[in-house]
Amino acid sequence: MSKNINDNVRRIVDRIDRRKLRNNTQRVLLALLTSNEEWVSRTALRVPSVGARLRDLRKERFGGFQVQCHTATELKRQHATRSTNRPTFYRLNPRTVTLHRVMKAFEGVITNSK
Repeated sequence: MSKNINDNVRRIVDRIDRRKLRNNTQRVLLALLTSNEEWVSRTALRVPSVGARLRDLRKERFGGFQVQCHTATELKRQHATRSTNRPTFYRLNPRTVTLHRVMKAFEGVITNSK
């Protein structure tokens, strides 16, 4: 899980029931929050229409996160992969990852136990 997440958010993320996720936007958010890497490649976010789901995360109903985007060149990473010759990487601005936003985005899929 990302080192930039505060402990309260980390506890909530640990209580998310993956089987109850309601949509692909929640799946993308969970992938960004639980990644071991600060920047996550677009190809690692394995949902249909990943670009649209990333844009959804910017909307208030999905938490209003600030999603940052950089190319492999900007991050000084390998340029080409099997699936794309222009890899793009994303991360959530850590300042926008608040307990309130995370709980709003995952409403109904956080378990009471763990």
